[in-house]
Amino acid sequence: MVQGKPLIQFSLRAFELCPDVTGYVLVVNRSKLSEARALVKTLRLRKVLALVAGGSERQESVANGLACLPESGFVAIHDGVRPFVTPRMLSYGFKVCQRHQAAAYGTFVTDTLKLVRNGWLIRTIDRNGVVAIQTPQFFSLPLLRRAMVSAPKATDECALVERLGIRPRLLLSPGINLKVTTRADLRLCETLL
Repeated sequence: MVQGKPLIQFSLRAFELCPDVTGYVLVVNRSKLSEARALVKTLRLRKVLALVAGGSERQESVANGLACLPESGFVAIHDGVRPFVTPRMLSYGFKVCQRHQAAAYGTFVTDTLKLVRNGWLIRTIDRNGVVAIQTPQFFSLPLLRRAMVSAPKATDECALVERLGIRPRLLLSPGINLKVTTRADLRLCETLL
């Protein structure tokens, strides 16, 4: 909860307000389905096409959501723990995706990167051209479906389409696109909001 609201509510608002989003699928942990149903009703979310249970891994959750979408068109995959997504980010992502089939937000890495083994710093990794990829990530639906069938597991959908020889277009994050994974992230999120 942030400001007394479920964290996902901030992302849902962006999808609801984006004129380029005609509908979306809300994928949540099976144990949170009844809470999500209540949230959809309470917030009067009008663009929710379906509410489905996620899987044990990200790819399974994405597949469950994709099963509710049409064969053609475009999709934005977004982590609900990134509350700073905006309607403008979504619109721009869809525009770029229509030209390039795949696109994702990210930010260039500014920290020094080290390779670590067994708790020892082995060597410095050149951070030149290294980007931390975020969500939303955008894809043509046929491409993403093909990638999910053709490629082995990956940490994100960009990796799946890369294995098909497609290079997703980088969209530089226009501001804060924090992923809330720790209590410290949650406190920072509250402060920023």
